[in-house]
Amino acid sequence: MITSVGLSHKTAPLALRERFALGPEAAERLLAGLQGEALLLVTCNRTELYGTASVEALRRALLDAGNAPWETPLVVLRGRGAVRHLLAVAAGLDSMVLGEPQILGQVREALAVARRLGRLGAVLDRLGQHALAAGRRVRNETPLGRDRPSIPKAAAALAAEVLAAAGGRTVLLVGAGKVGELTAQALRDTGAGPIVVTNRTPGTAVELARAVGGEAAPFGDLERLLREADLVISCTGSQAPLLDLEVVRRVVGARAGRPLILIDLAVPRDVAPEVRQVAGVRLFDLDDLRSRASQDVSPEVLARAEAIVEEETTQFLAWLAGRQAVPTIQALRRRAEAVLEEELAALSTSDPTLRAFGRRLLNKLLHYPLVRMRDRAATHGPIYLDVARDLFALDAADGGERERRDG
Repeated sequence: MITSVGLSHKTAPLALRERFALGPEAAERLLAGLQGEALLLVTCNRTELYGTASVEALRRALLDAGNAPWETPLVVLRGRGAVRHLLAVAAGLDSMVLGEPQILGQVREALAVARRLGRLGAVLDRLGQHALAAGRRVRNETPLGRDRPSIPKAAAALAAEVLAAAGGRTVLLVGAGKVGELTAQALRDTGAGPIVVTNRTPGTAVELARAVGGEAAPFGDLERLLREADLVISCTGSQAPLLDLEVVRRVVGARAGRPLILIDLAVPRDVAPEVRQVAGVRLFDLDDLRSRASQDVSPEVLARAEAIVEEETTQFLAWLAGRQAVPTIQALRRRAEAVLEEELAALSTSDPTLRAFGRRLLNKLLHYPLVRMRDRAATHGPIYLDVARDLFALDAADGGERERRDG
């Protein structure tokens, strides 16, 4: 059975989500330690583990990776629920910003990592393809994903609003990864600037600054840059806060009464949460941006997107059920062939014509039952296979072995 275990912006606060914001090495260790197929999706707003192992194994693996106690609340979905959830996530229907476009690429990247590590088997690989198909279809067949709001756009809009109120202009962007790139583009589109970009890798900062008409600055000068900027947006991949209480107090003390405005888009957070306590600091994090990034979607558009997800879910489950029917189909054919051989052996003749006739008759008799078995398994699930095995006594014929159910 396919199971998902995880948490998201809908089920957990930022303080809990950031504990599970696993870096590449931690993610690979988690996947390597699991039995069966496994897929790990980590974004700014969710960490979800999908797999064929037991709920307990998946839950323990994720909690250990996040160094979290067993009682930590995680959402567990099984079977159809887990399948539909991944497809809805890929389609942007479970995002903080409905229809946001980045999630599809993140799902694609998660699949690539799992495939590289040898953790994608036939089931999760097929599920991943349906998830990507659902995401593409929602973007192509509905208005969702077309010039939709996003967290970077919401951050840029907030920056423009705050700068206008404060009479400032200069924006310091700390981090030049994918989120930093999207944020810089959104800042440019709002007319904010000048934009100063700093990053641990200088070349990346230079490239991004050039692309948005800004300037790059050395990461080693971060405190000076913080003192000079009118507003700071931080979105690095650091696993520990860049701006702790001590750093921020020093910076605020050197700003001659000018407020320090911080927008933190990172998970884990770049700015220590206790910084909010410092006088003269205004801090916005991802949860603060949620309402700003939301946008109404018509019920008709949402219904069409959900219908696409449902279609892809049904197609995958039909494939999975058909795949589960294979052991029963093989068992029925083995039993029929065994009966044929017994009856042929009881005859006093070994006429090849008679043997050929018997095999043709067997194939014709089995054709429709086997086709129906595969089709009915797709629509009725394992219960139909159970009935077939009971009717033809296939468990006894196979020594009591039952097919394994993956979903």
